Amino acid sequence: MLEMQRQSLNAYYQKTMLKDGCMADKETYERFLSVRKKIMDGMDAYWKQNPSAPSVLLKSHLHTLMAEYFEPVIFDANPFFFEMGLREANSWGLSDLSPAGCVRAYREDILHKEHPILYKLEAMADRIFDMETLGLCQAQNTFDGDHHTLGYTQLFRYGINGLMEQIQASAMQATGEEAAFCQAALESCRALLAIAGKFGEAAARRLQQVTDDTQRNYLQMMVDTTGRIPAQPPQTFLEGLSMLLFAREAIATLEGIGISQLGHVDRLLGPLYANDLTQGRITREMAAGLIGIWMLHTDIKFDLQNASWPETSTCIQLGGCDERGEPVYNEVTKLFIEQHHRLKLVNPKLNCRYCAQSPAEYLEAAGSAILSGHNNFVMINDDIVIRGLMRSGVAEADARLYVSGGCQETMIEGCGHTEGVGFYASMPRVMDLFLRPQDGSTEFVPAFNGADTFEEFNRQFLGAMDHFFSIVIDQRNMRQHIVKDSLVCPLFSVTQKGCIETRMDYTSGGALYNFSTISLTGLGTVADSLCAIKKLVYEDQICSMEELIAALAADWVGFEHLHRKALHAPKYGHNQQEADAIANDFLCRIAEKLSQRKNERGGMHIPSLFVYYHFESFARVLRATPDGRKAYELISPGAAPSQLQTIRDVTEPIKSMKRLDFTACGGGSCVLDVKLPLSNHLTPPLFAALIRACGEYGCPTLQPNVVSQEDLLDARIHPDKHRQLIVRICGLSAYFVALTPQVQEEIIARNLYEG
Repeated sequence: MLEMQRQSLNAYYQKTMLKDGCMADKETYERFLSVRKKIMDGMDAYWKQNPSAPSVLLKSHLHTLMAEYFEPVIFDANPFFFEMGLREANSWGLSDLSPAGCVRAYREDILHKEHPILYKLEAMADRIFDMETLGLCQAQNTFDGDHHTLGYTQLFRYGINGLMEQIQASAMQATGEEAAFCQAALESCRALLAIAGKFGEAAARRLQQVTDDTQRNYLQMMVDTTGRIPAQPPQTFLEGLSMLLFAREAIATLEGIGISQLGHVDRLLGPLYANDLTQGRITREMAAGLIGIWMLHTDIKFDLQNASWPETSTCIQLGGCDERGEPVYNEVTKLFIEQHHRLKLVNPKLNCRYCAQSPAEYLEAAGSAILSGHNNFVMINDDIVIRGLMRSGVAEADARLYVSGGCQETMIEGCGHTEGVGFYASMPRVMDLFLRPQDGSTEFVPAFNGADTFEEFNRQFLGAMDHFFSIVIDQRNMRQHIVKDSLVCPLFSVTQKGCIETRMDYTSGGALYNFSTISLTGLGTVADSLCAIKKLVYEDQICSMEELIAALAADWVGFEHLHRKALHAPKYGHNQQEADAIANDFLCRIAEKLSQRKNERGGMHIPSLFVYYHFESFARVLRATPDGRKAYELISPGAAPSQLQTIRDVTEPIKSMKRLDFTACGGGSCVLDVKLPLSNHLTPPLFAALIRACGEYGCPTLQPNVVSQEDLLDARIHPDKHRQLIVRICGLSAYFVALTPQVQEEIIARNLYEG
């Protein structure tokens, strides 16, 4: 039966895979274009009749047309309804083909005419974000449309009908733009209900055509479920699973945004499963089967066996605590871990929260899968994230319901969008240009002006960092303030606390919290460089600053003695108090500066040490650095140390974590990557003890990669023998043999912690 489900999904998604800008199958693509044309023709007519209509009403009318013209896709032997056929297979919402982006297209020319400054802001962005020359940052030039989470808790508590009642009550006090938002929100909710209804009708028709008992059973489930979901709160385990998947897929399609998080599944589904079990509606075996089917589609959509960079941005949350602070671990937690491992899935990504009260059984269950080479987990420390969010002004009950999605970016579920990966910054490149300016760089990074003491040097460098961030934040704020009206998402907004009450879209700051995250790349490289400068120039006076800069310009050639000294200077993450103290001081100062800067929605900026794969991409333009690193070598990833000095004992970087206050990041994700050997020595109880130690030492997020170095090396020579070898790249997992040789080499070269 599982093979039938795989084949059914694969048959459709192979046709809709994006290839050369089109869907792979010509007939399927032409049918898609026909449906899209009907939607776009309807939008063009509405636009001509209502040229001054608010963007939010354009968007809700688009939702009505999409609901009217889409053609439901129903898969064999699958009880879940979710595929609208309006975007390519390898998309989690941000689509190159979907009609969802047409409102922005309508507004684009008007905005440029009304705000000529947009051209100047875009030209500045082209320079700032140029990775080929400056290499200072990688940023989306407008509001981050990716890495969202729905307010699943709201949907489970009220259903769409309950949210519509709240909108209607709020609309009684609305005028002008607020009234338009309420009108649009209601229209979009009705469109979502109509979409579920069409799935139910299609399932009923299909039910009359099939004779296979299993297929008929699943189709009847779909007919029954669409009669309640998403209109009503789910009352059964099946309805809960259906609500999560349908809401994620349908709203991502309608809004054209990347919804990465599928939900805190054990917290939301645990009570439904327990009640079903008590009432005799379900068995553990039935629940396991439903979970397996529910998780199956993502790997197939993205053709992971052949994808050299298989980013699916699709996550589920497990463990942690509920809004009362009670630990979350139940039979649903076990079932998701078991089925993910049994089916050898790569996605959805398993983001596991833990706290001091998490049961040993939970940590050992995750450990058992990880230690077998199922490298799909991250372990996220509730104590750091929740305290960090509260430090940023988030109420404790809201902070306790955080999720992480896309990769590990922190999101406050149902309370707004934290713009998790809108802006990556290369801190080592700021230092590089601070010490050795190049053409045009001083506009963004002031040049070093000489310093008699390390304290003065550090003050100047922090000032240069602040200047750089000021320019980029101001540029993005000005642009986003202008274009936000074209990015409205009324349906997504009604699932976020605050938007119904304020009668404002989340893009305008209607949600309860309105953070923007800045991902800081290269903490270890910068901290090590500061340590080297302090020791070599100011303490031991082995060289002058001018001599050090000359050594960097020569890429250390001819300065071998100085190079050795730099390499052996104290290093962050090696359990060396001086280096860790410098890292903490730098991080806290940067975090304080960033938190004082508002974004275009009036919210604060919070830093993150989640850096995706930019520790590699930023390194391509980064020259030699004072820590002894040579030009274009990799920089330190996330919250991890650099690889300039080997560390064999995994407890060393964990002990260093205790000296850093990661709550200064205000809840932003801070990731420590560790590569551990695949062996019999590390057992599930020992893994659980390691995670406990991480919690006690304040390690924020641990991303383990348990591998056999011998298997990695052999897989490059004999790939057919290692087709199922899964590795963690950065925020995603992948089949090792499908990766490019360059990425394979980077994984092989990572520090292997043997102790």
